[in-house]
Amino acid sequence: MNIMDTKQISRAFRIDIYKILAYGSGKGIGSGSIWFLMALPMLFAIVARLGRNNGLISPMSGGVTGLLVAISGMMGILVFSYEDQTGSGKLNGPLPVSRMNQVIGRYAFTLFAVAIAALLQVICGLVIYMPYKMNAVSGLTATVLVAGIVYASLTLPLGYRFPAAKATGFAFIVLFVIAAIITVTGFALPDSVIDNVKRFVMDAKLGPIPWIAIIGIIVAAVMFFFSCRLSMHIYERKDL
Repeated sequence: MNIMDTKQISRAFRIDIYKILAYGSGKGIGSGSIWFLMALPMLFAIVARLGRNNGLISPMSGGVTGLLVAISGMMGILVFSYEDQTGSGKLNGPLPVSRMNQVIGRYAFTLFAVAIAALLQVICGLVIYMPYKMNAVSGLTATVLVAGIVYASLTLPLGYRFPAAKATGFAFIVLFVIAAIITVTGFALPDSVIDNVKRFVMDAKLGPIPWIAIIGIIVAAVMFFFSCRLSMHIYERKDL
């Protein structure tokens, strides 16, 4: 009988932390890639700051936010990749943690990764905009939180359904499809609408009650919950 156990969830969470640190420390094909990916947004932020007078702020700022969303949303998939490369995934079966709690632990780990990405967005935002446009920092940070959770919700079930290499490929396809939809929508919508969206995010003009931000958080939370339930359903029926 599956019962939520905070000790088991905490153990699964800590194991995933170890795995992602090991993945970036030379134990696998992705040696060092985690740390490079984490440092890349800061590099973009520094370039934006130095190129302030050359029109680099907007594209580099967008690059920082996009990278942080993609990296944080992919962290769970990278853990699956580490398990596949090292064979440690076979140890999940005899692990004294129920499958349900393993899934919850991995989702908790993903939320932690998104939170770290939001913190990095704050730091990068301060580098880019301080002291001129501080409202942009809060708007972009909210974007990372919502979009990172939504992207993770779409990709994590792939890790439980498919082998790691295939799941990673599908996760990138999802990312490219989302980017294509945003790009096509950007071309299709009137410039005035696009400008209003940019102004909303960059100026964080959420009004007395931030309805759009609240709706985004609710949608992300609902998607994350049902994604977790789907992953549990898949994992319970998977042979280890």
